[in-house]
Amino acid sequence: MFNNIPRLNLSGYRVLEEMADTVPHLFLKGDSKLLKESFDYLAMKKGVLPYDKQDIKLKVPLDSLNQLKEKGPGTDAGYAPLVRQAVAGLSPDQADDRCFWASINFSLSPYISVRWSTSNLKKPKPDKFVRKRWLWAGNQSRLWNAAARLWWLAEIAYRAAEFSERSHSPETFLGAMANNVGLYHQLMSRGFAVRDPVLVAAIYDIALDGNQYLFRTDRANELLKALNIKSDTFGILDYEELHQIVINSLPFGATGLLR
Repeated sequence: MFNNIPRLNLSGYRVLEEMADTVPHLFLKGDSKLLKESFDYLAMKKGVLPYDKQDIKLKVPLDSLNQLKEKGPGTDAGYAPLVRQAVAGLSPDQADDRCFWASINFSLSPYISVRWSTSNLKKPKPDKFVRKRWLWAGNQSRLWNAAARLWWLAEIAYRAAEFSERSHSPETFLGAMANNVGLYHQLMSRGFAVRDPVLVAAIYDIALDGNQYLFRTDRANELLKALNIKSDTFGILDYEELHQIVINSLPFGATGLLR
């Protein structure tokens, strides 16, 4: 893969949507060249120009993600910083752009097909899999879009680590998030939490402080629902105030060291 990736426009995105419905097996093969040839042919047949004039210029190449067939699956915590570095400077608002991530995923076909083969490719509706991993955007992309979810994972971890009062490193947050999706998925599905790195730092400082039960989906859901009710004021609060609110919102059964 080259550092410049052709950027799809909305017409190109719609061609991909049509392909997801009609020929999803082309995505599942993990053959970027075949996928692009088929895409270009369909775009030409429909008479549309599928690309923007300017390419996406990656800061670093993403070739290593496409080497899974030779090296075996890597880890989300390992790949997430690479994606963040490749698109350095991307803002959370820009990260909701469906055409942007579809363009990146277009070049990551080998990675996507191998990374999700055990859990998704054997399911009976491959078109749904393609839409989820290649095309979904907005709130859904944070959890399911192949490249976007990696960016969000690293972005949230690195931003939250700046505010950690327990001096937890970005790598510690990355591991805690990637390896305990019960809490991470509940957090990422709520906009008020995603865009507040101070709150995320407080939550993970508490979870890592002996409150591992918060990594369970049910307990994480209880906590985030309780926090959502109070979220209108979070933007003006500092770490200590948010830390105390999280402690006061913990679901019954807290056992950690709440210092």
